[in-house]
Amino acid sequence: SSSSSSSSSSSLRNVHGVAEALPFPTNSIDAIVSTLTLCSVTDQAQSLSEFRRVLKPNTGKLLFWEHVLSEDNPALALQQKILSPIQTLVADGCHLNRRTGANIRNAGFEGGVEMEYVDLGGTILDGSDVISPTVYGIATA
Repeated sequence: SSSSSSSSSSSLRNVHGVAEALPFPTNSIDAIVSTLTLCSVTDQAQSLSEFRRVLKPNTGKLLFWEHVLSEDNPALALQQKILSPIQTLVADGCHLNRRTGANIRNAGFEGGVEMEYVDLGGTILDGSDVISPTVYGIATA
């Protein structure tokens, strides 16, 4: 007899919600993974505040990889700023001009933020230079 994954016990569950008002108790979550998400939330500061609220103190982790406004290429940053209003319409609210790395760093994660900035130079998709500047790292509650 073979076992089915649907009959196995798991602590994972799918819950619907929005980042600005997470449906979890305070200090209840071990980790949050955010990948190319914070560009599209309605209120980034509120979303980060909610992440901090639900993460367990001192041990809860936010693992992130997000595209950001270029920090080292003024021409690309200008292009991102010009294209951002169009991008929000055609890409489900995605903002090209957010300083997500700085916002994470300034969001009050008491355990600190380890972060790297890297410009992928359009290596994800051809013509994707506008989303090639990224930050990745770990923030601890």
